[in-house]
Amino acid sequence: MSRLLLVLLCCVALSCVTKRPLEDGPASSQSQRPSPAATPAPTPGTAREAPIPHPGGDCQALPAGIKLPYYISSASVVVIGFLKKCQTVDGQEGFQRGSSWTAMGFPCTGGRGRIDKKGDNTPSLVTFHLQNSCPMLPSRTEDVEVLVRQTLKIPVDSRLIAYYPLSVDYWEFVDSTEADVGYRPEIYTPPAITQNWQKFSTKNEPLNVRLYGRENAWEPGRKLYEVQAQLYAEGRNTFRLQVTSARVLDDAGRKAVKERCEGLRPRRDCSRAFGL
Repeated sequence: MSRLLLVLLCCVALSCVTKRPLEDGPASSQSQRPSPAATPAPTPGTAREAPIPHPGGDCQALPAGIKLPYYISSASVVVIGFLKKCQTVDGQEGFQRGSSWTAMGFPCTGGRGRIDKKGDNTPSLVTFHLQNSCPMLPSRTEDVEVLVRQTLKIPVDSRLIAYYPLSVDYWEFVDSTEADVGYRPEIYTPPAITQNWQKFSTKNEPLNVRLYGRENAWEPGRKLYEVQAQLYAEGRNTFRLQVTSARVLDDAGRKAVKERCEGLRPRRDCSRAFGL
């Protein structure tokens, strides 16, 4: 009896002992853990947020001062753009490494442009054909790649996927009044025939012309190019085009050339010619 009483007293004493909370462990509940200390908000201006890099970190910036489309005068080529564009971590325009790119040349820069005449010694009409099938210079895509890489520092794993000619939609002679839609510049006014044509055909002096046209459908958008160029006699009935400058017209430039076109008589379908 006394032994049983002693056991009961020991049980009562143990139940009154204060239990300590469990420490962090796999069985501890979130309510038993001490609350984490609050992180103070950063003071403005004390630190910069790290820039978000391009996925994969493979975005290469273009050389300083170059914006596409870009005309390379030494190659007579316009680099239109890359199929995979991106921005570097510091916000510069660039392209993903390995991205293909497109370029545009100009018809008849490789010579063999056809000349048609009405009349022989003193023709009444002379037509210069600038169709897309006229040879370009450079003629090979391999040569275009080499020339463009020297300027834009394009890595070898980015390849030229398309090289096509400017599609001429409208033209104007600089030193005479002739202008029209289409790809066949023509001289026919008496002053242009007696002066400009005679110098072109007998003294090999060039004819100055402005060409307006578009690139093909590889690159989205409706860019209109203005090309300053010269026509040189190559043979009795052939010519060669030499480009001196090329640029994309802004809205004001497009409006101005369209208004000049709309001023021609008889009226031309200028909206259709420019695709605007």
